[in-house]
Amino acid sequence: MKNITPSVLLCVLGVALLAAPWTFAPVCEVHGDFVQTVTGKQLPMPCGYTARAEIGVGALVMVTGVVLGITKSSEARRMLGFMGIALGALAIAFPVSIIGMCAKADHTCRTMTQPTITLISLGIIVVAGIVLYYHRK
Repeated sequence: MKNITPSVLLCVLGVALLAAPWTFAPVCEVHGDFVQTVTGKQLPMPCGYTARAEIGVGALVMVTGVVLGITKSSEARRMLGFMGIALGALAIAFPVSIIGMCAKADHTCRTMTQPTITLISLGIIVVAGIVLYYHRK
């Protein structure tokens, strides 16, 4: 496995993770659905906050991919593999348990966004696991 391949894959998966909730697997907010408070103020649904959190995780995955591409140290690459696995797990945890998604099972965030985020995150975990495997002691 070439050193640049996992770097590029992590960058692509990071972009997919941060873009998915706003583009090809949209959360409810993209469709104009908001929660209205008693005072009449409109706030994003939980899926909107999850989408915002995934932007940060996706950006960190991209940074991990870039650093992985420029570093030569096997130990640093191994640590970046650990970091990638942790970021992938965090990306799954946001919609599942940390922030959550909307309560209704038929909302697009439950039927489309959450499975898409999970698949992208599993890809991140697999690529980072391969990096970890190839740079083990």
